[in-house]
Order: sequence, then C-alpha cells, then structure tokens
Amino acid sequence: MLQDDLQSFVQNLYKYLVSEEECTMGMLVKKHSTKLQTQGDFSFLNTATAWQEFLCDEQLQRIDGTLLKCVDKDIADLIKTSKDWPIRIEKAVEVKNRIHLFLDRQRAIRAAFQSAINNHAEILKIISTDTTVVKIDPYCINTNCITYLRLKCTSEVLKNLYLIRSYPKIQNLIIVVTWRSSYKYLGSDMASLDVQSVFCGTVLNARTCLKEKSVTASEYIRLRQDELTLIAQHKYGLRVSTEEKWKDFIAYLGESAVAFELLQTKCSSPVKIQFDASGGSSKGAAFILYNGARLESIIRTFEEKVAEGSYPSLPSLENTDLSLLTDEDEWSLIFTYIMGLPSLLDSSVCVDESTLVRRHDDRVHEFRPHLICKFLSNMVKRFSQYYRRVRILTEPRQHLLPVLYARIHMLTILNNTLKLCLRILNIKSVSQMYIKMITDNLITR
Repeated sequence: MLQDDLQSFVQNLYKYLVSEEECTMGMLVKKHSTKLQTQGDFSFLNTATAWQEFLCDEQLQRIDGTLLKCVDKDIADLIKTSKDWPIRIEKAVEVKNRIHLFLDRQRAIRAAFQSAINNHAEILKIISTDTTVVKIDPYCINTNCITYLRLKCTSEVLKNLYLIRSYPKIQNLIIVVTWRSSYKYLGSDMASLDVQSVFCGTVLNARTCLKEKSVTASEYIRLRQDELTLIAQHKYGLRVSTEEKWKDFIAYLGESAVAFELLQTKCSSPVKIQFDASGGSSKGAAFILYNGARLESIIRTFEEKVAEGSYPSLPSLENTDLSLLTDEDEWSLIFTYIMGLPSLLDSSVCVDESTLVRRHDDRVHEFRPHLICKFLSNMVKRFSQYYRRVRILTEPRQHLLPVLYARIHMLTILNNTLKLCLRILNIKSVSQMYIKMITDNLITR
C-alpha cells in the first residue's frame, strides 16, 4: 500500500468537517496545481448545501448557512486541530465561499521525501515481478504493423499498472488488449476465468485521418530517429550524424519517442501520427529524456565534486535543513509531482466494481497511461523553468552549502520519480552511457 500524504490530509479534513473519512476530491475539496502561493494548496466549498449528503438531521436545519457554522466550527479551530495531523495547515482564508488552505510546507516536505523514498522502493519491487494476467489478443498480432506496436507498448504498461493497482494478484483474471471492439474470449477455460478486454485505438495518419497501413512500425521508428537527428544537429552540431555514439543514442531515443507518442493518447481513442521528420512530434519525449539527463548530470557532478574534495559529503536527509527549500518552483515540484505520484498512479487505473456482474471479482479495469505521460510532460516543464532560473551547484562556501544539500536531496527524489514513471511506461531513461556525452554539451549549474 503506497503512502499518499495528500490523500491522508484530505481524509483528515473530511473527518474534521463532517466526520467522514472517505474523501471525494472535486468540487467539495479541490487540490490546486497553480498559484499555490496566493490560492493555497487546497480549498473547499464553505456552503452547507454543497455538503448536505454528509450532514446529520440537526445540521440540516441550518442548511442555509456556511458549512463551518453548520458544523459549529471555525477557521481558527481547523488550524488548531490540524496540528495533530501529519501534514498541518499553516493558514486558511475565505474567498468567495471557499476556504483556501495553505499547508505547513516545512513539515510537508519532510514527510513527502520520506514517503517518496518508501513508495519508490515499494513500486520497483512490485513491478519487478511478472504477471500473465495481461495478454495481447492473438488475432491482432502483426509484428510490423504500427497499430500492433501501439498494442504492444500499451500491454507492457498495463502489466505494470495492474501490478501496482491490484497487488496482490487477483485470482482467475485475464485482461486482453485488443483493437477489436467486438472482442470475445473463446478459450476452453472460459467458465473458470474472469476475462476483461481493454480496447486499444488504432493508429491513424494525421493527414488522411485513416488507419495507417503503408508505413511499417520500423519505418515509423526511423522517421522519428531522423527527426531527432535534426534536432540534435541543430543543438550540438553535424558530428551527431557521423559519430557512432551519437547514432546509437539517437536510435535509442527514437524508440523511446515512439513509445511515448503512442501512449500519450487515451488507450481507447485512436492516435493521430504525423509521418514526417519535421512535425516536431518527438520533441515531447526528447524534452523529458533530456531533462532526465540534466537531473542526472547535476547529481553526478555534485558526487564528483564530493569525491575530489570540492564539496563536503551530502548529509543524511534527517540532518538536512529542508526549510531552506523556499522557492515557489521548489514547492510546486514537491507538492504537485513528488507528493502527487500516488494519486497519479491511483488515477491511472480505475477499478469499477458496479457496472458489470462477474463470476469472480466483480470489477472492471480502465487503464489511463496517458495521464502518466501528461504528468511527466508537465513535471519537466516546471523543472526546466526552475533550472533556468536557479543556480543549483553553487560555489562551496559554507553559508551556501545547507541550501545546496536540501536541493540535491530534492532533485534526487524528483529524478527517481521521473525514472520510475518512465519505468512504468516501459521507456528507458537516459543511461549512464549517454549522460556524460549529452551533458558535456549542456551548461551544468
């Protein structure tokens, strides 16, 4: 079971307001993703009518008032009560019938880092196991068809998401990934299995909006590799197309870009592909992997400077002053991405136990790997903004070291979050073999 500090906070809030531990994110309690400094981290509606399903008969007599008055509580008492929660409320203000909550960041950051370390280890352990639950429809196997390539990429991710969301394994379940909307399981063991199909949309040519049949999967990968070669030549020079190490890296990066492009659209929807080397379709995946290399480079450079004696060794997390992480981009990276990972993974698999009557587990899985792609894209955009503005590897002056240590811990956990998401998507992060080659051409700060 993953530790979700944000979910636990919302549960504590519900329990305080209406004595309910089950939380319903959305209109009632909203987690913010922008303007955290001014709008707070969470907010909830302070109108009793919006909460009436949670109120008792006595409270319903005061339904015309605010929620806090209806439950005989106030902002000061909410802040005081939260002092006993793992993540506390530092400030709360009311704006237009909403109570905006500002978390105690120092306490939240320390909790977030420890939870992330534990969660990363647990997830890697879970997905390192194998499962035969997720299978590809045998009818759809066509090794050089682009839609089959999407089917294959999707099934590999679904295996990981299934293991994370349904661990330990559900008995007698088979999940079949198919492009056939009328799929029916015809196995002889049908009576003993709970078979669920996941429809995977076809690959369309963006120009014709028809299913792509003329371009093979291998040709599609080569097109993306050509596009990435052009991008790299513009950035690093003509040697990209002549040096063998660059050729190997571009080949590796092209395969990753293709997988990302096929996964970033909702599984059940068709994905439209621009089949040329000038449409910029690979920039999203390349940007994620380049920023992964940048994170690795910062951490590697710090470790090299420690080894050569320029920096003292990194203190333990417990002995690091995390209150020095006061930059708004730092809080956004921690709150939205490091703390937001458990919620992302939960949202990436929807288990509906009500829509179908089944013989065994009475549940239906809906997989949403495209949410992980969106999460990664937004995360690296925020990190890139932070990297361009903040000098991380400063001079080794005594008064600068404490904030450097706090940032190295933060970036290490952020980097592990990025690599873990790529691992779930079955996309390899930039290996150590290529990091130095790339980052020698980046301005390391």
